[in-house]
Amino acid sequence: MKLILIGSSTGGPGHIDKILKGLKQNFEGTIIIAQHMSPHFIESFARQIGTISPLEVHVVRDGMVLHPSSVYICSGECRIVENHAQLVFNHQESHESVYTPDIDTLFSSAALLPSSFKRLGVILTGIGEDGARGALALFHSGGKCIFESEESAIVYGMPRRALELVPQADTGTIYEIVTAIERFGEE
Repeated sequence: MKLILIGSSTGGPGHIDKILKGLKQNFEGTIIIAQHMSPHFIESFARQIGTISPLEVHVVRDGMVLHPSSVYICSGECRIVENHAQLVFNHQESHESVYTPDIDTLFSSAALLPSSFKRLGVILTGIGEDGARGALALFHSGGKCIFESEESAIVYGMPRRALELVPQADTGTIYEIVTAIERFGEE
């Protein structure tokens, strides 16, 4: 299974739209999105991107099994865990993190998965540094990382901090990231 983990904040919904519109109907990757957003808006966000995505879109629920060719929208603290050779979500409401959903939690959980699961961590536009530590853990575990460049990021805080921690990662504009995700899903 190929996992594409996307973390974003300020300006992220429009960039997520561009990514999902760029995917083909036969895209086989599994996309997990942690977009900083109030939990009250997650359902409507999922419905909205479901109208533009060629893939089925789900809001993460505790115990939900991950499937290829699907998009999952996180809220709270989402972790991916292996359970009897399947990947499932461990979902809890966030009480400790200042970010919701917490990108570091999602990426760090993916870093603990066996290397047989191919992983790509993507950090898009956003304020702060959420996702940087998780991207570092993911990179050290053998996952690939790509961060949005200053050229297309609406706010360059999160991708800049991630690049400071993982200078070996790829960078690109939102359109280059769409291409990288497509390629990763086809490898």
